Amino acid sequence: MSVKKHQYAATASTVYFSYFMMGIGMSLLAQFKPQFASLWHSSISGVLSVVSAVGIGGIVSILITGPISDHFGRRASAVIGHLLWAIYYIGLLYAPNFAVAYIIGILGGIANSFLNASNFPALMEIFPESASVAGLMSKFAINIGQFCLPLAILLGTALGSGYRTVFMLAGILYIVMALILAFSPYPDQVAGPKKQEKAKHDFNLGVWSLVLMGFTSTAAFLLWINTYQELAKSYGIANPSSLQSVYAVGASIAVLFNSFIIKKGVKEIDILIWYPLLSAAGLLLAYFINAPQILYLTSLAVGFFAASGLYQLGQSVLGQMYPDMKATVQSWGGFFSAFANFAIIQLAASITARTGAAAPRLILLLNVANMLVGTALAFVVKRVDQKKQGKAD
Repeated sequence: MSVKKHQYAATASTVYFSYFMMGIGMSLLAQFKPQFASLWHSSISGVLSVVSAVGIGGIVSILITGPISDHFGRRASAVIGHLLWAIYYIGLLYAPNFAVAYIIGILGGIANSFLNASNFPALMEIFPESASVAGLMSKFAINIGQFCLPLAILLGTALGSGYRTVFMLAGILYIVMALILAFSPYPDQVAGPKKQEKAKHDFNLGVWSLVLMGFTSTAAFLLWINTYQELAKSYGIANPSSLQSVYAVGASIAVLFNSFIIKKGVKEIDILIWYPLLSAAGLLLAYFINAPQILYLTSLAVGFFAASGLYQLGQSVLGQMYPDMKATVQSWGGFFSAFANFAIIQLAASITARTGAAAPRLILLLNVANMLVGTALAFVVKRVDQKKQGKAD
C-alpha cells in the first residue's frame, strides 16, 4: 500500500493521525472524572452523562454527515469535524456547568460523525487498489492511540497542570489537523468506474445485511470490554485489567494479520463469516470451563477475532459496492454501530439488574448469539454476491 507519487502523503498521514487521536480520546474524559465533576459543579455520574452525550451526538447526526461528505466533498467534512473536536476539547475546559458541558459533548459526537464520513472514504479513494487494508490500518492507528493514552496522561502530569494541558493540547492538535487538511490534496471521490455507470443502485438483501453488521461487529467487542471485569472476578482473577492487555495485543496483531492475508487474496467476506464464529467459540469455552486460565484465552480470541477491524472491513465492502456514494452507505452502517454503543450496553445493564450474580455468564451467551447473527448476516452477503456473479456469467 503506497501513496502514488506521494501526492496524497500529507492527507493520508493526517487522516491516520486523526484516528490515532481518536484512540486516545475514546476514554480520555473518563480518566479525569473527579476533576471535571468539580469544574462543572456536578458529580461523577454527571461526567459519565457527558461521555454518553458524545454517543447521542453521533446517533442524531451520522445519517446526515454521510450525504454531506458525498455532496460537498471529503475536505469540507474533515475540516468541520476537526474544528468541532477542537471546540469539544477546549470547550470542556471552560464549560461553566454541567448543562453546557453536555451540549459540548453532543458536539463531540457530531464531530465524530463528520470525521467518519470524511476520513474512511478518503482513505479508500487514496488507496483504491487496497481499500480494505487502508481501512484496517485506521483500526490499527486507533489501537496505537489506546496504547498511548497513559503516556498522554503522564505528559499532562509532567507539565504540571494535568488534565488542562492534555485537553488544551488535544484541541490545538485538532486545529492544526484542520488547517493541514484544508490545504491538502484529495483524490476524486469516485475511484474506478465512472460515476454515470454507477447511477443505478441495487440495494438488495446483501447490502442491508452489511449495514446491520455495523451493529453486530461493534457489539461483539463492546460487550466484552465492558463486562469481562465481573466475569473475571467470579472466576478468581484478582486483577481483571490484565485481560485487557491480552485483548489489546490480540486486536493489534489481528489487524496486521488481516491486512497481510487480504493482500494475499483472502476475501473480506470470508473473514466476516469466520471471525465472529471463532470468537463465539472462544466465549463458549469460557462459559463451559470455569477456570481463570481459560479467560485469558477467551480474551485473546475476542481481541483477535472480534476487535480486529470487522466493522472497518464491512464498511470497506460497502464503499467498494457504491463508489459514488461511499460516505452515504457507510453512514448507514455507522448508524447501527452508534446504536450498538448505546443499546447493547443498556441490554447488558438490564440483564445485570435482573439476574445479579448470574449476569456475567448470561452476557457471555448474549454475545455468542450476537456473533452468530453476525456470521449469518455475512453468509447472506456472500450468497447474494454469488447469485449476482452467477447471473452475470
